[in-house]
Amino acid sequence: MEVRKLATLSFEKNVGPPDRVFRLLSGAGLMGAGCYLALPVWAPIVMSVVGLMWFATGVLSKCSIYYLLGYSTCPVSGQPFRKST
Repeated sequence: MEVRKLATLSFEKNVGPPDRVFRLLSGAGLMGAGCYLALPVWAPIVMSVVGLMWFATGVLSKCSIYYLLGYSTCPVSGQPFRKST
């Protein structure tokens, strides 16, 4: 694991198609819920930021937490899960 790759998101894609769709939909849902629900002042901001980060991992197909854990849901050679080195 290289800190430079982590900081610049220059590592390989590690979010597979089903995971990506889930992240896109749930991220958009969090952002939308933050805008339309009657919540305390801080809650919509937190929900929007978390939803945006979650949505961005779906768009980029790269998850920093997966990278740190050496995990991937992106299929490689017919194997859906792999531990990266």
